[in-house]
Amino acid sequence: MSDTNRDAGGKYTPAVTDEDILAAMTRISGPVATAAELADVLPIGRRAIRERLVDLEEEGYVARKKVGGRAVVWWVTDTEEVDETPDFRAGFGAVTGTDLADAVEEAREELDRDLRARERRLFGDDRDRNADA
Repeated sequence: MSDTNRDAGGKYTPAVTDEDILAAMTRISGPVATAAELADVLPIGRRAIRERLVDLEEEGYVARKKVGGRAVVWWVTDTEEVDETPDFRAGFGAVTGTDLADAVEEAREELDRDLRARERRLFGDDRDRNADA
């Protein structure tokens, strides 16, 4: 490594930042990019880019998919959207940040009561006669 990539304290600093990689990914035509495509537009090699992409994936900035024997495509994730995505398994209240789950349950119980009352009015006499027979 050359000393040109070292800060005043002697610590190595990469010539290409994570932001440079993310920006290059958005400049490449198409919704996805490969490490080879990024190596064509950045001053570092495919292997270094691949390692940096893995780090960015762990941080949630990019995602990947294997599309062939060794082919992998990468894309930039929308981190704001990921952070704000509700946990749908937590119930309706978690989705909206309100007590919607309670309101839905209350409405369901009210509909059940109404349905049972209507069944008794419609079929109550027939059921009583069938029980006596």
